[in-house]
Amino acid sequence: MVGEVQFPTNRRSTVNTDSSDLTTHAPAIEAEMARIAASIEPEEFTSLVGEAGFAVLRAAMTIAKADSITIWLADSANEHLVVTQTEPDRNFIGFKLPIGEGLVGLCYASEQRLCENQVYQNQDHSKRVDEEFSQISYAMLATPFYLAGTLRGVLSCVQLKESIDAPDPSGFTARTMNRVGRLSIALERLVTHRLLVRTLGLEL
Repeated sequence: MVGEVQFPTNRRSTVNTDSSDLTTHAPAIEAEMARIAASIEPEEFTSLVGEAGFAVLRAAMTIAKADSITIWLADSANEHLVVTQTEPDRNFIGFKLPIGEGLVGLCYASEQRLCENQVYQNQDHSKRVDEEFSQISYAMLATPFYLAGTLRGVLSCVQLKESIDAPDPSGFTARTMNRVGRLSIALERLVTHRLLVRTLGLEL
């Protein structure tokens, strides 16, 4: 639940941050990081992304030539994947998808990247988002998203069709999927670093 994770608000920490002591306490720090990462709610995630994280998301969206990019985070009950960050339509934030549903759910469950064109014809594709926002998803790529080494959700990109009769977009390729996957890893490291700084009470 929101508020359960308590971050230090000053530079004093229960862990001595000398390099030798950090090495000694590394297993305890890693365990605490994993615990905090597993308990962060979607509403808390935004503060960890920061402007640098948004820049990574925009870069991934540009590289993929996607119409949208979204981070889905599992809620504490592990029942839904919740939209925590998205570009360009922020109205999408807070949208919930049952955790085992659709290709996003498949990516989360399998921890495998996926790339699918003509996704609107795939019976495994969830139509919830398209119906909610009156759109037609043509292509989707998805990659698992980790926080401090813990699986927490999915990063997905989508290309849209203007209508069923409209020409197909260019679609995604395996190369695009892998490039976005590398940017997802970069985002994970950035957010994990910010989480570590908070955990150790090193924020200025």
